[in-house]
Amino acid sequence: MRKLVSSALLAATMLTPSALAAQEIDESEEEMQEVAGVGQTIIVTARKREESLQSVPTSVAVATSETIQRLNLNNLTDIANTTPGLIFDESFGRNGNRPVIRGQANILGESGVAFFIDGIYYTGSLADYDVDTIERIEVVKGPQSALYGRNTYSGAINIISKMPGDTWEGRVTADIAEHDRYELTAGIRGPISEGLSLGVNGRFYDFGGEFTNQFDGTKIGKQSSWSASGVLDWDNGGPFTATLRGYYNRTDDGQPAIFHQNANQNNCLFDDGSLYAGRGRYFCGVIEPGEVNSDYTVQFGDADMVGIEADTYNVSLRMEYELGDNLTLVSLTGFNDRSETQLTDGDYSPNSFQTAVFARFPAGAPIGFGPAGPIFPFGFVGSTIDFSFANLRETQDWSQELKLLYESDAFDLIVGGYYFDQSDDNFVIRDVPANAAALAGASFGARLAQEQARCAANPICGTTFPLFGPSTPNDRSENLLDIQNVAVYGAINWHITDTLNLGIEGRYAEESIDQTVFSFAEGDARPAPVLADATFKAFTPRVTLDWQFTPDNMFYAIYAEGQKPGGFNGALAITANAIDPNLGIETFAEEENKSYEIGFKNSFLDGAVIFNLAAYYTEIDGYQLTQNVSVPPNQISVVTNAGEAEIWGIEAELVGELSRGLTLTANYALADTEFTSGVDENQGVLNDVADDGLVNCSTGDQFPDISGCQSLFGSIAGQSIPRAPRHRAFADLDYRSSTGIGGGTWDFFAGGNITYTSSSFAQVHNLARTGDATEVDVRMGIENDQFRVMLYANNLFDEDAIQQIIRYADANNDLRRSFIGGLRPGRRLGIVLSAGF
Repeated sequence: MRKLVSSALLAATMLTPSALAAQEIDESEEEMQEVAGVGQTIIVTARKREESLQSVPTSVAVATSETIQRLNLNNLTDIANTTPGLIFDESFGRNGNRPVIRGQANILGESGVAFFIDGIYYTGSLADYDVDTIERIEVVKGPQSALYGRNTYSGAINIISKMPGDTWEGRVTADIAEHDRYELTAGIRGPISEGLSLGVNGRFYDFGGEFTNQFDGTKIGKQSSWSASGVLDWDNGGPFTATLRGYYNRTDDGQPAIFHQNANQNNCLFDDGSLYAGRGRYFCGVIEPGEVNSDYTVQFGDADMVGIEADTYNVSLRMEYELGDNLTLVSLTGFNDRSETQLTDGDYSPNSFQTAVFARFPAGAPIGFGPAGPIFPFGFVGSTIDFSFANLRETQDWSQELKLLYESDAFDLIVGGYYFDQSDDNFVIRDVPANAAALAGASFGARLAQEQARCAANPICGTTFPLFGPSTPNDRSENLLDIQNVAVYGAINWHITDTLNLGIEGRYAEESIDQTVFSFAEGDARPAPVLADATFKAFTPRVTLDWQFTPDNMFYAIYAEGQKPGGFNGALAITANAIDPNLGIETFAEEENKSYEIGFKNSFLDGAVIFNLAAYYTEIDGYQLTQNVSVPPNQISVVTNAGEAEIWGIEAELVGELSRGLTLTANYALADTEFTSGVDENQGVLNDVADDGLVNCSTGDQFPDISGCQSLFGSIAGQSIPRAPRHRAFADLDYRSSTGIGGGTWDFFAGGNITYTSSSFAQVHNLARTGDATEVDVRMGIENDQFRVMLYANNLFDEDAIQQIIRYADANNDLRRSFIGGLRPGRRLGIVLSAGF
């Protein structure tokens, strides 16, 4: 902790910020802040009740609708760039984002961050959400399981919608930019009768793709979506209020702009020449962006359907009834329905239906003797490896929450109950094209000729032969999950004195998961299902102490626990478990953490400057991490409990006026991650290869009682958590002044910001990494109460460091470890035109 506190004090000398902060102030102070141009009073609901941002004793980053407009933030990825401690991007597609808060990242499993809209759980992606409907977005950091519930053990993202008022207002905005990028949003809100008001919004977005596919010269990474939303709000001044909200979004995206790095670029951990001809088994260093070269248009029976199509429906109802002056009953009901079809190339290469080489000898018996000694047959498996994603996923859930809120001078109290029910049905819908057999045969013949030529050049190679021929089956497996979560929770905030408060929160939750799996090929009879079920129980407490030691300065301390439920690894894992029970990969257990945080919130110079600082330390047990596990003759990706980890970090935020009309907003986040214990199968293989280039259990045998050799699993202690950048920094300068045009009604504005993200690792091996990235955005324009014109340049200096990387298998090169990466959007110039009333 001494290291943590000293680092926090050091950070106090740095320029750091929030997305715009303010405190609860009286009318005269509010007028002073408006003159200073620093911000406005921001009310947040981070603790399930309304509090001002500067008085809530927890770390919350807020982007208001004004911030979103001022910085031209188009989506959640843009908002994340301005938020300390939050990592979010869509480089693997708008359905593949997994937000990271405070370094608690994962690779392919469930994120430890949940989305909420107006406090109600939301299923699906928010990458293409209409930000024009957002009043503010709250990023609550640290374990939030006590109040928010499932999958919030590292934080929660809560979107607060714009509500219609007692006067009519509306706005239409068009954003036109390079690469055939068009976005049009429109909204109108106002009263329709006494006590009843209505708001409707619509958005259309289309992007022609920025990168060129080398396979056919077409643009890749195309995106298209449209959405419509509406809200009905009832408030006639009586004890009962209600808000009904509906949202529909249609997404129709093409193949994502993902490149594949050839395994022949591997530059470390070389084998001895027997298995991979002396080539490297891994890549060490920064993976540079490569060219997209994908034959996705020829891999499926219907090429027009290739891409990602999704329909999302969301309905929520919030009702409040004031039972008394201090007592309120709140009901939150939510319903989500999402249907998503994904047909995309999975090897990200120009080859389809490859013939994979699983083994070469001399691992077998000699067939004779030649001039160089024993002659070995070189054999390979002629099976067809068809890397593709062909899935239909239908998810439907509803949630119900009831809570009582009581407020008094002595204490505030919340008591609530929660129920969540979800059905998640995932179908494999692979339809190969009519020429699939021919493609597989050509791949088979080419690989056979390649291996025969290699064998002929080797004096100890007697022959090359396939073990069996190619095939192109259509899988028709189905994986159905039914999830139920039942919880009760409570929170009490005791006002010990006028300036000292003690908050105690806790939730007891039980989550049950039932899995039904069918696994069969097209044309086969539907088999009996494989059934499994599990129940996860947890109590997650949270304790907060805050001290408002001056009207402008507050100290707080938090202890919190979080839990992410366990789950199942699917049909292949269940089959693998039946083959070898030592694997133990059918299920994975809960991931749990304990977090300690201290923070300071400060307002200076009569509210003209706001500076907040937080330091935290988190211990994690049962870290859920995607690992490759051997299931001969394949390797499969499963979620396992990799071990224990710890994270310590600091976050600092600053907003202030440097001179009249010139405002600085800045922030910095440090997340230092480290596994303190745990093992990984592939780390063991790499350790085994490192000494003599062979996988021969020279470092030990993981399963000595089982025939064959399985390299002793390798320790990952001391390694950093993948996908978790250590440093993140943001700074924005905004200038505004009157132009004198139109009698002084028009204002000129200009600004720019910089976001720095340090490198992160692809895997627990900490060998391949993304590289540092620095993006600069600039903007300028004029506006008045009705109209706005803005010119902008995003990523002005064309930063191209890749955003995400995943270790992969190269089907074109012996299934050696390779990597795929998501390309970062390059420089984009555009114009925004907006009109409203």
